[in-house]
Amino acid sequence: MARKFPKFLWTNPDNSKSEGPFLIHSQEPRFIAKPKFTEQRFMHEVSIIEMWDDSCGPFDPQVEEIKEEIIKWFNYSGRGTSIHPDDKIIWAISKLPFLKDNETEFSVDNARELIRILFPSQAKTIYQTSSSYTFKHLFERISSYVSKGRYKYCGNDTMITAFELEGFKLRMDGPNAYMNLLPQEVETARTLYRG
Repeated sequence: MARKFPKFLWTNPDNSKSEGPFLIHSQEPRFIAKPKFTEQRFMHEVSIIEMWDDSCGPFDPQVEEIKEEIIKWFNYSGRGTSIHPDDKIIWAISKLPFLKDNETEFSVDNARELIRILFPSQAKTIYQTSSSYTFKHLFERISSYVSKGRYKYCGNDTMITAFELEGFKLRMDGPNAYMNLLPQEVETARTLYRG
């Protein structure tokens, strides 16, 4: 039988004294907690802020088990309820089925889908720090994250064509291209999928 209410509620209120987000355990023992994240947005710790059940305390074994369950829940499915922009990127990428198939190379269409998620904006000037060859490796690393260690090959020409079809300006330098990417979006992608 399905639960009437979800076990964990993710909330990020803008009218509280403390900065969110917060997690609410809606079943007994009920409590509100504050999650902590790594730089790559993996939840690694949960701190109890307030217990609404007098039958146990924040360090009881039952509560410790629930805290571990919260971490697993968030990292595998709860992230989809987060409003944090990095979580939205990670969630959208985790849902791309082609990233789990490492038997075939990235197609241009595959690369275009990732470009739309990671680099939705275009700068006025060419980003000169990283070339298409760098982003080829980034996309392979992303596929490795999603498929748990096995990467999907991406060709440099595939990257160049995908960026061009997405409307980016290209400046060629030998076999590589530099595109008009926003530095903030590049830094976010690098941070979330650091090698």
